[in-house]
Amino acid sequence: MNLKFNIQKTIESELFYGSYVIYILGGHHVEVNPNFYIQVVNNETKEEIELKEKYLKARDFKFRKKAVRFYTFQINEYAKFKISVHNYNDIVVKDSILEVYPFPFNIPNIVLSKVLGRSRQNKSLNDIEILIQ
Repeated sequence: MNLKFNIQKTIESELFYGSYVIYILGGHHVEVNPNFYIQVVNNETKEEIELKEKYLKARDFKFRKKAVRFYTFQINEYAKFKISVHNYNDIVVKDSILEVYPFPFNIPNIVLSKVLGRSRQNKSLNDIEILIQ
Protein backbone atom coordinates (compact mmCIF):
# COMPACT_ATOMS: atom_id res chain seq x y z
CA MET A 1 0.00 0.00 0.00
CA ASN A 2 1.28 3.46 -0.91
CA LEU A 3 -0.01 6.67 0.65
CA LYS A 4 1.32 9.80 -1.02
CA PHE A 5 0.24 13.31 -0.05
CA ASN A 6 1.50 16.90 0.09
CA ILE A 7 3.34 17.82 3.28
CA GLN A 8 0.76 20.53 4.05
CA LYS A 9 -2.21 18.15 4.03
CA THR A 10 -3.73 15.92 6.71
CA ILE A 11 -5.15 12.59 5.57
CA GLU A 12 -7.14 9.73 7.05
CA SER A 13 -6.48 6.21 5.88
CA GLU A 14 -6.93 2.60 6.89
CA LEU A 15 -3.68 0.88 7.80
CA PHE A 16 -3.22 -2.83 8.26
CA TYR A 17 -0.95 -4.75 10.62
CA GLY A 18 2.70 -4.40 9.61
CA SER A 19 5.79 -2.23 9.35
CA TYR A 20 5.74 1.06 7.47
CA VAL A 21 8.35 3.50 6.19
CA ILE A 22 7.85 7.25 5.81
CA TYR A 23 9.74 8.91 2.96
CA ILE A 24 10.09 12.61 2.28
CA LEU A 25 9.86 13.20 -1.47
CA GLY A 26 11.38 16.11 -3.33
CA GLY A 27 15.13 15.93 -2.86
CA HIS A 28 18.05 14.01 -1.43
CA HIS A 29 19.00 16.61 1.18
CA VAL A 30 16.55 17.12 4.06
CA GLU A 31 17.07 19.32 7.10
CA VAL A 32 14.48 19.65 9.88
CA ASN A 33 14.30 21.61 13.10
CA PRO A 34 13.34 19.77 16.31
CA ASN A 35 9.82 21.25 16.06
CA PHE A 36 9.07 19.26 12.89
CA TYR A 37 7.20 15.99 13.41
CA ILE A 38 4.76 13.65 11.78
CA GLN A 39 1.86 12.33 13.82
CA VAL A 40 -0.02 9.08 13.21
CA VAL A 41 -3.09 8.74 15.47
CA ASN A 42 -5.62 5.92 15.72
CA ASN A 43 -9.06 7.52 15.13
CA GLU A 44 -10.92 5.19 17.52
CA THR A 45 -8.55 4.98 20.49
CA LYS A 46 -6.78 8.36 19.94
CA GLU A 47 -3.51 6.49 20.59
CA GLU A 48 -0.48 8.03 18.89
CA ILE A 49 1.87 5.64 17.06
CA GLU A 50 5.54 6.00 17.96
CA LEU A 51 7.72 6.87 14.97
CA LYS A 52 11.38 5.88 14.93
CA GLU A 53 13.65 8.32 13.15
CA LYS A 54 16.26 6.82 10.84
CA TYR A 55 19.66 8.30 11.64
CA LEU A 56 21.27 6.86 8.52
CA LYS A 57 18.79 8.21 6.04
CA ALA A 58 18.84 6.18 2.85
CA ARG A 59 18.38 8.06 -0.42
CA ASP A 60 16.28 6.53 -3.14
CA PHE A 61 13.87 7.33 -5.97
CA LYS A 62 10.14 6.75 -5.41
CA PHE A 63 7.53 7.54 -8.05
CA ARG A 64 10.29 9.17 -10.15
CA LYS A 65 11.09 11.63 -7.37
CA LYS A 66 14.09 11.89 -5.08
CA ALA A 67 13.25 10.40 -1.68
CA VAL A 68 14.79 10.22 1.79
CA ARG A 69 13.83 7.42 4.17
CA PHE A 70 12.99 9.35 7.34
CA TYR A 71 10.81 7.39 9.81
CA THR A 72 9.62 3.85 10.43
CA PHE A 73 6.69 2.65 12.51
CA GLN A 74 4.76 -0.50 13.39
CA ILE A 75 0.99 -0.99 13.32
CA ASN A 76 -0.26 -3.82 15.55
CA GLU A 77 -3.91 -3.82 14.53
CA TYR A 78 -6.08 -2.78 11.62
CA ALA A 79 -7.66 0.64 12.13
CA LYS A 80 -8.29 3.99 10.53
CA PHE A 81 -5.54 6.54 11.23
CA LYS A 82 -5.17 10.29 10.93
CA ILE A 83 -1.76 11.27 9.52
CA SER A 84 -0.58 14.86 9.80
CA VAL A 85 2.66 16.81 9.51
CA HIS A 86 3.27 19.50 12.13
CA ASN A 87 5.55 22.52 11.77
CA TYR A 88 6.20 21.70 8.12
CA ASN A 89 7.62 25.20 7.65
CA ASP A 90 10.68 23.93 9.60
CA ILE A 91 11.76 21.57 6.81
CA VAL A 92 14.32 22.36 4.11
CA VAL A 93 14.57 20.04 1.10
CA LYS A 94 17.17 20.43 -1.65
CA ASP A 95 17.97 18.34 -4.72
CA SER A 96 21.45 17.17 -3.79
CA ILE A 97 23.10 15.80 -0.66
CA LEU A 98 26.53 16.72 -2.02
CA GLU A 99 26.15 20.24 -0.62
CA VAL A 100 26.84 19.01 2.91
CA TYR A 101 30.21 17.42 2.13
CA PRO A 102 33.46 19.31 2.84
CA PHE A 103 35.14 21.52 0.26
CA PRO A 104 37.06 19.16 -2.08
CA PHE A 105 34.09 16.83 -2.50
CA ASN A 106 31.50 19.47 -3.33
CA ILE A 107 33.34 21.08 -6.28
CA PRO A 108 31.46 19.04 -8.95
CA ASN A 109 28.16 19.95 -7.30
CA ILE A 110 29.04 23.64 -7.19
CA VAL A 111 29.91 23.58 -10.91
CA LEU A 112 26.71 21.69 -11.81
CA SER A 113 24.55 23.94 -9.66
CA LYS A 114 25.95 27.00 -11.40
CA VAL A 115 25.26 25.44 -14.79
CA LEU A 116 21.86 23.98 -13.91
CA GLY A 117 20.97 26.48 -11.19
CA ARG A 118 18.73 24.20 -9.19
CA SER A 119 20.48 21.95 -6.67
CA ARG A 120 21.05 24.70 -4.11
CA GLN A 121 17.53 26.05 -4.19
CA ASN A 122 15.12 25.06 -1.43
CA LYS A 123 12.05 23.19 -2.64
CA SER A 124 8.74 24.95 -2.08
CA LEU A 125 6.23 23.30 0.25
CA ASN A 126 4.05 22.53 -2.78
CA ASP A 127 6.87 20.33 -4.17
CA ILE A 128 7.46 18.33 -0.96
CA GLU A 129 5.42 15.17 -0.43
CA ILE A 130 5.16 12.41 2.15
CA LEU A 131 5.11 8.78 1.05
CA ILE A 132 4.13 5.94 3.39
CA GLN A 133 4.92 2.41 2.22
